[in-house]
Amino acid sequence: MSYQTIGIALIAALFFIIRYLNRTDTPKVKNLPEIPGIPLFGNLLQFGSNHAKVAGELAKKYGPVFQVRLGNRVRLHAAEGPVTY
Repeated sequence: MSYQTIGIALIAALFFIIRYLNRTDTPKVKNLPEIPGIPLFGNLLQFGSNHAKVAGELAKKYGPVFQVRLGNRVRLHAAEGPVTY
């Protein structure tokens, strides 16, 4: 087998492994802002130990309701305060 064929096979296998590990438990909500994150980790590293402070800063930037990925789970965040309809 040539090195090119082995390389393509390894890249394809790595792609499918990452895609399998990156799937979520719930589907994303359409038309709701999603905070970009790192594949496989999502926003876990971004939130760290100051979860409430980071969520407040993200609410100022993305609006009162947004979704984040924490590992392989999609979670919705809503800012505190009165909700008007």
